[in-house]
Parts: sequence; structure tokens; C-alpha cells
Amino acid sequence: MKSRTIAITAIAATAVIGLGACSSSSSSPSNSSTPAPSADLNTMNANGVTYKYPKNWSERTDLTTQAQQGNRVWQQAVGPDSVNMSILSEYTINVDVTPENISQLQSEVETTLSNLAKQAGGSTTGQIKAEQTAGYPGFSQTLTVKNPSGQQVESTVWLFFKGKSEYFLNCQYTSAQQTELLAGCNTVRSTFKVTGS
Repeated sequence: MKSRTIAITAIAATAVIGLGACSSSSSSPSNSSTPAPSADLNTMNANGVTYKYPKNWSERTDLTTQAQQGNRVWQQAVGPDSVNMSILSEYTINVDVTPENISQLQSEVETTLSNLAKQAGGSTTGQIKAEQTAGYPGFSQTLTVKNPSGQQVESTVWLFFKGKSEYFLNCQYTSAQQTELLAGCNTVRSTFKVTGS
């Protein structure tokens, strides 16, 4: 079934929920509630996409993935430390997802996110929303899960589609860093552009 293939492949990206390094990294992030002014931003330009993120964040390579499914093309992460971070991945899917057919995926996306949150020792904490990112159709939802070291974190996730590419943004944070991470992820989402084909 086409829609099932889309959803399962698309949602496979949520296997990164609950990831984060088990190693520690210290930093003193600020608690800004709004996206930083452009002078206070770094630019990521890799893997055919570009976006901006707060200057006090750095590229994270200390990721541990609990499970992997789907056809992931790449994954990159930025954040203030090894637990609180924005993780962006691209997956390939076998059919075009458009504004016209995106609604057919909502029920299955919701079920799959719920199941994956349970597998990561947590649950969904909000309703799934149809929400565009960078003009692309998609969904968002918030989950509470445990990372590999057993620490409880929240993840606000966005899945958005450009043709046969699915972009998956996992904004993962502890309750103390929620404001900063959501503001930073808002910057990532609002400045995201596909630069490659």
C-alpha cells in the first residue's frame, strides 16, 4: 500500500528519538525565548541544505543512535551540549509527498510516533499537528522519552517532505533547556532551505 510505505519510511526517522551521547559536555547555554538576532547565528551549509542556528551552539558528533530504520541519507546535529540538541536527518522515500496527499498519512504517523515513543520508554505528550516547515508539508508532535543514558528528555519533532525526500528535525531537550532549544529549533526551521537537487 503506497501510503503505508510512505508513513513507515517517513516515521522511521523517529528512531533517533531518545538519542544523544552518553558522554558529557559542559557549556553554559543562555535561556533566550526567541530566535537570536542574525548576528548571533552560525550557518550550517552541508548535505544540500542550509540553515542558521545560535552561535553558542556547536556541531555535535557525539550521537548514539538506539535504532535505525529507513533510508537515511545523512544526519547532522547542533546544540549546546550532548543531551540538548537539534538533530536533522534526510531520508529517501519511494513516492512524492505533496500538500494534496499529506493528510492521508496523519493517522499512521500518529500511531507510529506513539509506538516509537513507547519503545524509547516514553509516550507522546501532545496531539500531532499538520504543520509546514520551510513551506513543505509535514507534521509535528511532542514526546517524552529516555535517552541512552536513561535521562528523561522531551522531543518536539517535525517531519516535512520535499518530493521524495523527508526531512526529520528532532528538537531534544531537558525541561531546564526547553526554552532555549525550542527557540533555536525555531531558528533552524525558519531559515531552512534546500540548496541541492
